Amino acid sequence: MGLFKISPVQVLNKGNQQDSAEEKDAVSTIIGNYGRWQLMMTLILPLFALPSTFHIYLPTFTTKLTDFWCRRPANLSSLPVESWINYSQPIDACSVREVPQGITVESIMNNTAPMLESLKKCLEWEYDRSEVGDTIITEWSLVCDNASFTTLSEVAFLVSVGIGGVTGGWFSDKFGRKRTLMGMIAFQSILGVLCIFVKTFTQYILVRLALGLVSVSIVYAAFVLSVELVGGRWVTIAGSFNFFPLPTAYIIVSLVSIALPDWRDIQLALAIPGPCLLLLWFVIPESPRWLLSTGRIEEAKTILEKAAKINNRTVDDVDKIIKLYSTDHKKEEPSVLMLFKGYLLKRTFCLFIAWFSMNLAYYGLVLNIGKFNLENLHMTSIILAVVEIPAIVISIPILLKSGRKFPVFASMVICGLACIASELFTILLDNTWVIISCLMIGKFTISGTNVMLPIYTAELYPTVVRNLGVGATQVAAGLALICIPYLWDLTALNAHLPMSALAVLSIAGGGIILLLPDTKSAKDESSKETTNTACGGTFKTTENTS
Repeated sequence: MGLFKISPVQVLNKGNQQDSAEEKDAVSTIIGNYGRWQLMMTLILPLFALPSTFHIYLPTFTTKLTDFWCRRPANLSSLPVESWINYSQPIDACSVREVPQGITVESIMNNTAPMLESLKKCLEWEYDRSEVGDTIITEWSLVCDNASFTTLSEVAFLVSVGIGGVTGGWFSDKFGRKRTLMGMIAFQSILGVLCIFVKTFTQYILVRLALGLVSVSIVYAAFVLSVELVGGRWVTIAGSFNFFPLPTAYIIVSLVSIALPDWRDIQLALAIPGPCLLLLWFVIPESPRWLLSTGRIEEAKTILEKAAKINNRTVDDVDKIIKLYSTDHKKEEPSVLMLFKGYLLKRTFCLFIAWFSMNLAYYGLVLNIGKFNLENLHMTSIILAVVEIPAIVISIPILLKSGRKFPVFASMVICGLACIASELFTILLDNTWVIISCLMIGKFTISGTNVMLPIYTAELYPTVVRNLGVGATQVAAGLALICIPYLWDLTALNAHLPMSALAVLSIAGGGIILLLPDTKSAKDESSKETTNTACGGTFKTTENTS
């Protein structure tokens, strides 16, 4: 018999009871909702998001498509590029005019060179390297007939992100947060270095597939672990801290790309921090709530006693406290099917739609703002990253004061309205900076959603399937990301259709949030620290099940 077990009957049929807050659970009673020990973990665990975000964001620079043209013959290498293009490529860079024998640079420059009408397929190209250096596009000539392979590589990566969210969540719920986190970091470190040694584009795709699987697992294992170490209102604060590394990583990648323009150099430089995080194995604990939920009482006691000591808390009888808050049900293994039964079915369905809409809006706006080409790629990337920082900061007091449901709803609806406004101003005013202001408002609000929705999602699932539930939502997120490149193809039908579709989906995603319960306890606003049941992850029940 185990402690803190959640049987299918309890998980699937007692949603109303689970949404009511308990005064305390074993973990918060022993170590408190927050103290020096939790503060240390709150500062350390977000670091794991850095290397993962590096790998996710790298293609912004390593797959950047710049201007290109058919390669100049050796005897014309000194010919200015513009003159060569005007002479040899009347249609596009995918075909080139036949060059007569004996032609010289001088004859082309003074317009006396003969111009043959016959064209041939171009097989080699030169690229504009003024903004970025060697990329995977320049290395493997992913242009013209091979241009679709660039999108294919990222679609494959994003598909693996969706799969990794589910598989990583299952591993974390079954084998523990710490083991999954450290195992995935080790695997990611190997793959990050291996990526610089690939010789073919096929090898590159395979490595990126594996990186997608592990990177998202790391982000969410660290996130779930950080919120399971705290209680009460500190769940919101600790969860929000996990999002500060995201804009920080965007800025770091942008700056490294300036210093190291070639893609292999960037890849190596950003793969170095990953192995360093393995040293934190001796610092980071396993989640005591997960240990208690799986019946590993002695391991949990060791961690809790150490944490209580660091927090200067005196506990007379840890065993008695654990027994007081324990349940007496058989151990239940986490299962994906649990997400689609009972009251969790409604939550999973609504969250899938919300996650799909949020990711589509977030990355859709990033692509749209990028089309305004503010200064250059690196500056645009840094500006978009800086916008997220105040959004994260403001999200914390909003979540603490206003609950979870309404802020998520409001931020997604405002984002949708901002997108609609940008399209209206495009038609009526044609003022670039007014349009940019609308888009920045949309980016700001959807960045807030990006912080609040994962916290809300984690609170809506019980401990036994929390990481699995959070990971499963990444399937919807992955589908949204895959749709982004094709969303902008709708401009072929109507120039305003992509943004209109994005706005409608953002508003619809916010609207469906209203069907979900709010996980914020009313007692959370009082001076007494309490633990929300959904956050704390321990469900004290009196009902016996066979």
